[in-house]
Amino acid sequence: MNTRPAARAATLALALSLVGASALADPVTWNIAGTVTQVNFDPIDPTGGRLPVGAPLYTYLNFDTATPDAVADPHVGSYSLSGFPYGMAAVVGSVVMPVMHTINIAIVDGVGGGPDQYSVFASEGLPDGASDYFSFSMLLQDDSGTAFDGDALPATLPDFSRFSVRQFNLSGQYTAIDSTFYQYEILGVVHVPEPATLGLAALALLGAHAAGRRRMAARADREPRP
Repeated sequence: MNTRPAARAATLALALSLVGASALADPVTWNIAGTVTQVNFDPIDPTGGRLPVGAPLYTYLNFDTATPDAVADPHVGSYSLSGFPYGMAAVVGSVVMPVMHTINIAIVDGVGGGPDQYSVFASEGLPDGASDYFSFSMLLQDDSGTAFDGDALPATLPDFSRFSVRQFNLSGQYTAIDSTFYQYEILGVVHVPEPATLGLAALALLGAHAAGRRRMAARADREPRP
């Protein structure tokens, strides 16, 4: 969290606005908001309490609707993207999370009375238990099975009001500048942000990472070890 990968957040967010149609066949950027419902840290909270329950989440997802489906089943879609300019980044409260460039989007068009699902999993780093690693997952589920008609990647955000499940999980592990190893998990619910919040979220992604990184590093240095 706010480690070396986080320093790329502003660069990616700015560069996305400069990517032309030639770079991607059908580029799409979704802006999603949310609210934190649970936060867990190990061993201590390096943010100094800046991620309380109720803190707002703002995130963008940049992908390409022309990405091929890896599954032949017409009711199940699996789409994988990796590297720039694809990415997902989040601001939670005043903390900027690292940009994640590996993305998998899965869509299930429920059949036989089953639910419709839309899920995203984004990650950065290697989950080997020692290196810096960050991930973001989101699940939308419509128990009525009427949200989707097929497994194609939607170009526009679906109607979030149709989903009974709208949850996210933001987790990671990293080594701070004082060599302390941290792990965290942030849970919450997501929704489509109001237009007025989009500008604030963009400013946060572009400008908050430097100050947040300095504050987190200073806090990690001051906190007593368990």
